[in-house]
Amino acid sequence: MKKVILLLVDSLMPGTLEDAFRHRTVPALQFLTERGRYWPDCVTVFPTMTASVDSSLLTGVYPDRHRVPGLIWYDPDRKTIVNYMNGWKCVKKLGIVSCIRNVLYDLNETHLSKEVTTIFEELDVRGKTSAAVNAMVHRGGKKHPVRLSPLADFLTQYRLRGEISGPEVLTLGALTKTEMAEGIPKRLMGAGQFYGITDSFAVHVVQTLIRSGRQPDFILAYLPDNDHKVHKQNPDHAETALIGVDRKIQQILNMFGSWDEALDRCVFIVTGDHGQSRIGNGESFQIDLDELLGNFRILQLGETVGHHDLVVANNERMAYVYPLADEHLGEAVKQLATDSRLDLIAWKERKGVRVREGGSGREIYFERGGRITDLYGSSWTVEGEWNVLDLRQAGGRLEYGDYPDGLARLYGALFSQPVPMIVATARPRYELKTRYYPTHPNGGCHGSLHKYDSFVPLIIAGTDHPVKEPPRLIDLKSFVVELFEP
Repeated sequence: MKKVILLLVDSLMPGTLEDAFRHRTVPALQFLTERGRYWPDCVTVFPTMTASVDSSLLTGVYPDRHRVPGLIWYDPDRKTIVNYMNGWKCVKKLGIVSCIRNVLYDLNETHLSKEVTTIFEELDVRGKTSAAVNAMVHRGGKKHPVRLSPLADFLTQYRLRGEISGPEVLTLGALTKTEMAEGIPKRLMGAGQFYGITDSFAVHVVQTLIRSGRQPDFILAYLPDNDHKVHKQNPDHAETALIGVDRKIQQILNMFGSWDEALDRCVFIVTGDHGQSRIGNGESFQIDLDELLGNFRILQLGETVGHHDLVVANNERMAYVYPLADEHLGEAVKQLATDSRLDLIAWKERKGVRVREGGSGREIYFERGGRITDLYGSSWTVEGEWNVLDLRQAGGRLEYGDYPDGLARLYGALFSQPVPMIVATARPRYELKTRYYPTHPNGGCHGSLHKYDSFVPLIIAGTDHPVKEPPRLIDLKSFVVELFEP
């Protein structure tokens, strides 16, 4: 039985990849594509942010079941904003101890629902071994001690020492004390190298595992460097960053006698977590939610919940808006919808979701169950103006345009928490602005439901096992598990 290596490349986009194919600048990815199968339109998760995406990839379900709403969200029980380490100004206002605890402990041990299982847990039951290399979501059956860097230890006043769950092999850069991390050069783990949350660190671990002769049955390796560069350079100039990723993948393939031998011994899966949209250059492309919702008292980072009306959790091109009293929901929706730069404003209504288009005010309502079946096999009741979500009916089934799998993904986000909440997304070229959160003028950004943020490439080589089509990231869990079935 072959080993499986899944490479999750942050912000891997089909347009950039296909440009690189035409220019023949990414030989490793081209080899895997030509020896295997390629889909340019694999649908990721909404919000298109790493925490919610990784949670869905590992559990095979949307946020309404795994309960991780996004990278930034509001916890009404603790009355605090949860931030998985996005934006240094945000981290400073919320407190570094709180943010590190969120990503190191709470995400996997508390926030991720115990009612769903991860790939690592499923493979463990089947007697298969796994490795999570720098993956944000890594819950498994083994406990691993946490070791922070000396600086992080000092900043957190030595309060974040304990254990986290994962598969047999777990690395989070220099933050976990594992056998793999012990042998990695210190030059790959310093502050300038994001304490090891880099492509170089991850590939070094994968190479070490292959070289050891004890390669786990399944390896998930997260490669983040591409995302950092696309945020700065914008998606139209992302090929150079992808060439760097390809060189790292070559280093993995070179661990075998030949690249063909690599496919004889392993199944390779390469995909992205989300795309990115190019953001315009200028203040008019920043939708200032503090200003737009200026009639409300908005909880700002660092404040304690008191006489506030709303909490805004900014996920770049998407935001959750939480009304702290029922009477604020309708007024907040009405105010958001006055800005035509906002694409969609959605909220829970009865058993389903109502969506209003920014500017025009057109609306659509949908709920689960009904006579309309989409191309993914889900059934729906849909009322109102289908153009709001660019829906159409062809051959007796519902198909999606600009918002792939839009009904299930919107439903998944809004029902990820049992409280009143509003989803607001920006149109292409725009991003959301709130105090302290990072912005990306003339760069790249993601988070929304739009296809620019939502389509990722999927490459599978080394197996002919059938893939559920059209492909979605949430279907990869069952695909991987099936590869190990007798």
